[in-house]
Amino acid sequence: MENQLKILSTKKLSNSQKNSLEYFELEEENLIEIHFEKIKAFENEVYCAVFTSKNAVKAVFEKNSTSPSVFRKVFCVGHKTAALLREKGVIVAGICNSAYELALLLIEDLTNRQDEQVKVTFFCGNLRRDELPILLKENKIEVEEIEVYKTTLLPKKFKNTYDAVLFFSPSAIKSYLSAGNSAEPVAFCVGNTTAVAAIVEFDKVYVAETPSVEAVTALVVENLK
Repeated sequence: MENQLKILSTKKLSNSQKNSLEYFELEEENLIEIHFEKIKAFENEVYCAVFTSKNAVKAVFEKNSTSPSVFRKVFCVGHKTAALLREKGVIVAGICNSAYELALLLIEDLTNRQDEQVKVTFFCGNLRRDELPILLKENKIEVEEIEVYKTTLLPKKFKNTYDAVLFFSPSAIKSYLSAGNSAEPVAFCVGNTTAVAAIVEFDKVYVAETPSVEAVTALVVENLK
């Protein structure tokens, strides 16, 4: 249909996710690529582990075959990340919708615990954002960062003009813009961390209430159909 709005997803979607966008003319392109890293085996218990993405979970438990018994307490961003952790046998102590919210939760949980080790082990990628480690360090919480995956940008210059672009990470925003693509479309973002990156460049930004692809596509339908 000629009057269909044009949507770009910056990652390939599943069939069910694409079906939810059937009202639109949809184009998909992976603008980032993930490579999992090999890490050293843990000799001691990890007191407080943090995962802000499913990629970090996959790297730790699939690439490195880590036992869940290594972790004493685990916190994460996103219910899908939490679901994957539980699949691996991990008990999740806390879930937040953004790295910033998680940092506040950790500060509340760990500050003034003089009888216990106050240290957070942050499993992250090479392009991780600064909010969480900065906030924790400002509150005198030690942060050990372990890089478990690398994100490679796959920039592409698009010929089409889009009404909206779907972003699922700050890295995808960086990749999209680095190729000289327009910031005029409406940006739909998977979570607050991605939205913060989008607000700098895009005039109109929507952020899903829960960080999932399904929440993003539902938000598109709600606002553009």
